[in-house]
Amino acid sequence: MIIPAYLIAAAQASHKKFFPRGPFVSVNIAQFGLESDWGKAQSGVNNFFGIKANAEQIAAGEFTTRWTKEQDATGMVRTIQDRFANYASLEACFDAHATLLTSAHYHDCEAAQTPEAYCYALKSDGYATAINYPEALIAIINDFNLKQYDQTF
Repeated sequence: MIIPAYLIAAAQASHKKFFPRGPFVSVNIAQFGLESDWGKAQSGVNNFFGIKANAEQIAAGEFTTRWTKEQDATGMVRTIQDRFANYASLEACFDAHATLLTSAHYHDCEAAQTPEAYCYALKSDGYATAINYPEALIAIINDFNLKQYDQTF
C-alpha cells in the first residue's frame, strides 16, 4: 500500500500547527491506519481516530453513535455503544486529534522523544484500551517506513 499524499499532507500540516507539542507525523498516520482501516471505517463523520464526542459536541448534535469494542486491563473485550465526534473535514479531524493529544491528560505523550516512546505514552495516558496498541502502531510505522514523514521545524 502507498500512503496517499493527501494523508501525509494533512498529518504534516497538523504537526506544524502543534509543533513541538503535537504527535509525530509517523504516529499520526499509523493511528489513522489502525483506527480507521486506512480511511475505510470512520467512527463519526470525518472521524478517523475513534475520538469520542465531548459534552459540547453532544449538546450540539455533532456526533455519531456507534458500536465499539473496548478492552479492559485483563484483556476482556466488551462491545458497547458510544458517541463519536463528527468533523467538517479530514484536516479538522487531524487538528482535533492533535488538540486532544496536547491536552494536560497526555503529558507522557508530550514528553516522548521518539515515535516509539510516543506510542507507549498513548497507552499509558489512556488513549486506547487495546493491550497491544503501542506494538500495533510501531509495526505499522516500521512496515510503511512512516518515520520518513516526521518533521521538525
